[in-house]
Amino acid sequence: MKQNKLSFESENLVVDYISFKFQDLKDWKEKELASYLLKLGFNCYKESGKLRKPIKTPIFMGLKNIHEACFVVDNPYW
Repeated sequence: MKQNKLSFESENLVVDYISFKFQDLKDWKEKELASYLLKLGFNCYKESGKLRKPIKTPIFMGLKNIHEACFVVDNPYW
């Protein structure tokens, strides 16, 4: 039986949005994850889920990065 190796490129897929929800994310783990995303081309921000108009606070930013990852904290909803 032949197995196909699937990838985003082979299927001509483009990712517009990825969402993760963490029940408990320690600060050091958040920074580790943000550092990894920075290397993949994401500027990483943190914002509060309690505010009506959240303020984005930068975690890590790169001048050439065009994508964005936002860590929402204090979100009362799961």
